[in-house]
Amino acid sequence: MIMDPLIPIFCIIVLGFAVSRTPVSSRSVWEGLERLTYYLFFPALLISRLSATRFEAAKLLDIGLSLGLALLVFTLLFAGLHRFIAERRDSLGSVYQGSIRFNTYIGLACIEAIYGDTGLTLAALCLLVYIPVVNVLSVIALTAQGREGNRITMVTGSVLTNPLVLACLFGTVLGLYEVDVPEIVLALLDVLSQPALPLGLLAVGAGIRFLSFGRQSWQLAVAVLGKLLIFPALVAMATQLLGVPADLAAVLLLLTCLPAPPSAYILARQLGGDVSLMANIITLQTVVAFFTIPVWLEVGNRLLW
Repeated sequence: MIMDPLIPIFCIIVLGFAVSRTPVSSRSVWEGLERLTYYLFFPALLISRLSATRFEAAKLLDIGLSLGLALLVFTLLFAGLHRFIAERRDSLGSVYQGSIRFNTYIGLACIEAIYGDTGLTLAALCLLVYIPVVNVLSVIALTAQGREGNRITMVTGSVLTNPLVLACLFGTVLGLYEVDVPEIVLALLDVLSQPALPLGLLAVGAGIRFLSFGRQSWQLAVAVLGKLLIFPALVAMATQLLGVPADLAAVLLLLTCLPAPPSAYILARQLGGDVSLMANIITLQTVVAFFTIPVWLEVGNRLLW
């Protein structure tokens, strides 16, 4: 069954949620664990995969065109309906970034479980394109009322200081130029990459917070439907329209049907977004994604393979 490889992933997330609520746990410990995973273990995993990849320009072009088309249609739709989505500018930016960003921890764990090493390599290529683009769009949405100079600085800073972006770029250079990486370095990267997925999933569970939804119900509904239904549907249609190879299309679809990441909360807090709404979007999407990810996997298997 398609759920079989996903069950351990969901169980680890639930375990992280349960352990984080015990007396032996503290928020500072989980914050430190997530920071270590985000800045060390995950970059090591991406560099390890990408440095061993022999790049094909056609694949990167397929990823860029598919994501670009889906994001363009989604952004135009979102902009046209923005008055019905949120009255306040800070809420609008939070809903938008919550509708286009995805949780890398859950995504890579699912892809490894279902598609193996080949899937992880394709996912790393997708991250190389996806992460910088959605970071730029999220910063623009959150700073729409800011001065142009400040916005350019924020956009540049958010991309150039993102450890996943830097890891993707570094790994791409190594793979593109076929750099002969010393065995001891490869072994070190392999060891550091091992804890990335399990610790990332535990941190996802620990980050779930059930807060009062209050008057946010409409914005939450838009963010959940946009991220877990509309956006992946646009990506699926784009890959079909552009004739993207089945394996790459399936990985791309899985990445785009994931919930928003915890880093979206940090970005909203730094740039003046609605942090309460952002926290609720992340939590609600993570819970609902337990049920929608298997559905999109089945769609991918039927339509893309």
